[in-house]
Amino acid sequence: MAVHTVMIPDWLRGDELRSVVWDDEAGTITGTHNRVADIQRIFDAPKPVTIGDPGGTWDLTDPAHNPREFLTMLGDLFRPSLREPLRSTLPAVFDGLEPLEADPGEILYNADGSALV
Repeated sequence: MAVHTVMIPDWLRGDELRSVVWDDEAGTITGTHNRVADIQRIFDAPKPVTIGDPGGTWDLTDPAHNPREFLTMLGDLFRPSLREPLRSTLPAVFDGLEPLEADPGEILYNADGSALV
């Protein structure tokens, strides 16, 4: 286990790269990104904690320590982090991991993945 730094564009700071620093052993989060406090609230919430939106949700039991749950949470909070070019910059702890499958939400989708409106 180790400390992992993820650099993610911060839309409140002109998309400047800001840090999210996760200690998977201690289960702590620090960094300069504006969403660090949101992650801390998820860590502190009673478990399981449900994250997501009307399009899909996830029930996380230990995102502070579990790399797959942390990756799922990152994807929910910072959707571009799971796509290139950001995906390849994620720390090695996420190599070979995919986010958890979402529980389907209320939004219906077309075959191409776009939301029906």
